[in-house]
Amino acid sequence: MRPSTALLTLCCLVSLIVASPLDAYQRNTISIPLSRISGDTTMTDVKAHLTAVSHKYNVTSRNYMLNTGSPHSLSNRGPPYKLGERSTGSLTGDGNSVPLKNQSATLWYGSIAVGEPPESFTVHIDTGSADLLLSSVRCGISCAGHRRYNATSSSTSLDLSTPFVVKYGNRTEMGGDEYTDVVELAGYKAINQTLGAADTYYPDFAASNAPDGLLGFAFREISSYGATPLFQTLVDNHVLRMNVFGISLSTQKDKSELRIGGSNPSMYEPDTLTIVPVTVKGYWQIQLDRLSQNGEDMIVPTDKAQAIVDTGTAFIATDPENAAKYYENVKGARAVDEIWTVPCDTIGLYAPTLTFGGRLFPVSSSTFNLGPVHEGSTDCIAGLTGMPGIGEHWIIGDVFLQNVYTIFDVGNTEVGFANLKL
Repeated sequence: MRPSTALLTLCCLVSLIVASPLDAYQRNTISIPLSRISGDTTMTDVKAHLTAVSHKYNVTSRNYMLNTGSPHSLSNRGPPYKLGERSTGSLTGDGNSVPLKNQSATLWYGSIAVGEPPESFTVHIDTGSADLLLSSVRCGISCAGHRRYNATSSSTSLDLSTPFVVKYGNRTEMGGDEYTDVVELAGYKAINQTLGAADTYYPDFAASNAPDGLLGFAFREISSYGATPLFQTLVDNHVLRMNVFGISLSTQKDKSELRIGGSNPSMYEPDTLTIVPVTVKGYWQIQLDRLSQNGEDMIVPTDKAQAIVDTGTAFIATDPENAAKYYENVKGARAVDEIWTVPCDTIGLYAPTLTFGGRLFPVSSSTFNLGPVHEGSTDCIAGLTGMPGIGEHWIIGDVFLQNVYTIFDVGNTEVGFANLKL
């Protein structure tokens, strides 16, 4: 596949930048080492996470229809996943970085500053959604444990007098008011950025979850506010050297970051960088060429399989029938609520390899294995799961993304994957 001019330039300059560590622009970039919070992953955690992810796609696919006037192919996805229903990223190295932490293997988060004077918030970094959401000072117990946005304390805040409500199915989960304010991310300021201040909050953001809010990096087409997402605001404000952001979600300590305005060549092998175009603007949606297990092809129709690159999903998720085919010859594999488990002593043998843009990217056994079902169990949770109603779409989450460096090119609507440096 033919790379864009911007990303070709990015690749060609890698050797120059790596060989010239005192380059002036490199000296001025901010690169903060990341710490990682890890915790045991339980079946209850996984079920709750998959329910939240399914609801997210229910909401964002509906937003696509409302914002564009055309249905997204996910719009007819059917009922969302529910518990208990089924059993059986100018120049390479350019840009500033934000530290990311991993909360219980499901939420990657970093820091932003909002308002004037600026106040710091932690936010879940989510390439599968498009909005900036914080809790309001008016929020009650559902926002307990989180820092809350006070619009009256910011001299740059403007009340848009526009309420928002996010519904999951027939249930109202969250609502509040829209504002614009100055938002700072990795040293870059987005002026008049739309954000939501919630009076009631997502159940996912319980006090036990670290992020104060949510920051979406997908496109305006899936915004619940119908507003310009934060990164696009930075693009429109012409403050970036390159309209690109790069993400590393590494399993290695201090190797996870969000790089704004470029990528970090010290984190990946440039000769492995593979570029694929976005097929439908809204999500970071690209073509999945192939998925294999031990060299054996899965059934992935090359003209139909669409992959959505989503840092807000822990798993690789597919239609339940595809998941069942994947595990059909795996001894001891079984599913409960579409979550597959495999004997711990053999699970590493069945990690998938995904092909994008003609290049194979294997998933490591360590990221495919999410740990035992419960303490003392000999069965482990596998990283490829079923999700009802997504048809030919594959949700490509952390199980895959922790094995690659990912570059999101907003200007050219492309995604790049490269092998991480060891």
